[in-house]
Amino acid sequence: LLNFLPEFQAISNNPHSKFVYKWMVYNGNHSETLQDVIKPRGFARASTKQDDHLEDINFIWRPIQFSRRGYTTIDKVNADRDGKKHIVINHLENIKGICTKTGLVKSLRRYYKENLEAVVARYSAYDSTPTTFLLLPDCNDAEYTAFLQRFQEIEKGVFRKEKLPAKHCTDNMWLIKPDAENQGRGIEVFKNNLPDMKKFLTSKPPNTYWVVQKYLEEPLLYSGRKFDIRMWALMTFKGELFFYPHGYIRTSSDFYTLDSKLNYVHLTNNCLQKYGEKYGTFEEGNTIGFEQFDQYLKDAFPDYHLDLQTHFMPRIKDLMIDAFLSVKDELNPAKRKNCFEMVGFDFMIDEDFRVWLIEINTNPYLGVPNKYIEALLTKMLTDLFSIVLDPYVKPANPIPTPANQFELLYDERRKVNQRRSYGVPLYPIPSLAPIETKIPDPVPRKNDKKEEAVKKEKKKKKAPATQDSN
Repeated sequence: LLNFLPEFQAISNNPHSKFVYKWMVYNGNHSETLQDVIKPRGFARASTKQDDHLEDINFIWRPIQFSRRGYTTIDKVNADRDGKKHIVINHLENIKGICTKTGLVKSLRRYYKENLEAVVARYSAYDSTPTTFLLLPDCNDAEYTAFLQRFQEIEKGVFRKEKLPAKHCTDNMWLIKPDAENQGRGIEVFKNNLPDMKKFLTSKPPNTYWVVQKYLEEPLLYSGRKFDIRMWALMTFKGELFFYPHGYIRTSSDFYTLDSKLNYVHLTNNCLQKYGEKYGTFEEGNTIGFEQFDQYLKDAFPDYHLDLQTHFMPRIKDLMIDAFLSVKDELNPAKRKNCFEMVGFDFMIDEDFRVWLIEINTNPYLGVPNKYIEALLTKMLTDLFSIVLDPYVKPANPIPTPANQFELLYDERRKVNQRRSYGVPLYPIPSLAPIETKIPDPVPRKNDKKEEAVKKEKKKKKAPATQDSN
């Protein structure tokens, strides 16, 4: 019924266990990484086969979302269990509200407009993520008109409506991304070239959405190359949001220049970079850990005394909480128990050390490009399973581990909300924040002056006569 690919099953070998526990892991996205973490918990390999019968399955991990039919099947099995524990599954229904590119933008737009504190602080979606338009291939609606106007304004050096600092608009560069793809697939970079952008869009299938996003032209660089930050978060059926404080830096294979058309310069996804000729030239697997990055910050910017935990993590937490709250009430509409979602957040830092949210991925990459990532993934998944799996499927061989590193950011039931005020500066080094200058009103045209004079004359005629106060 669920069209399982060949999966790995395991049965608890705990002789004192009341139940025989089985788990299923779909193939894909380096499922062996998951298996290596689950097996030591006291499960022994049973078989590898095609199996649509879920009556005795306790845990399912699937790289992509379940179909509606799949959820129906799981619900039926749970209803027939007569008090036995529900199947633990690794997805929350409706996660697409933040894990597709259009979904994230729509959710953030709505959330900030409805959030009174954000409204008072004049905080919008494009204070969190770069300016974005959601376009259809026909290029013939209000959203395209808004994009066209913004593109032309930036081209003329007018930034009246643009949230991005002017330094990111010098070359008027834009990204076009497919809505539901990940791993850098289908992304194109355009430099002040509206005809090519329109030609690209109109060549796409009708009724498909495309994300047109302003490019951050002055990013912070690591040794002259672009990078982004991959962080993990956990969302549970209880409405909890957890944050994992250890992530990694993904680097580009080529030195940064706005003149290059190579995606290996502009995009840092490992799944794209690994096909480049220079992959691994500078860092094994094009990734480094936070400790190495902190050392780079100290060496490259000694005057600012920067470190990730102090200057960047608070903003990262704020953005994670906002994204979660933008869809919290829509997640898991069937109120299923024992379900969760592990997501990968991608962030960029600009040259003034401001953090920007780029996208959120369900099914984040579980490949092992080097020993550092191997150890990091093992610890992160071990901590994750201790939260989402162990309370419901007791491990036969509990593994003594240091304190769980997942940090609770939000839980309405326990009144936990680590979101800082919207009035907190967006720049961790205040002296680097761009100076806000009042943009003068446009100079009236000749006809405008005549109209203004006529209006003033009418006002004089309508004004009541005043009496002498004496």
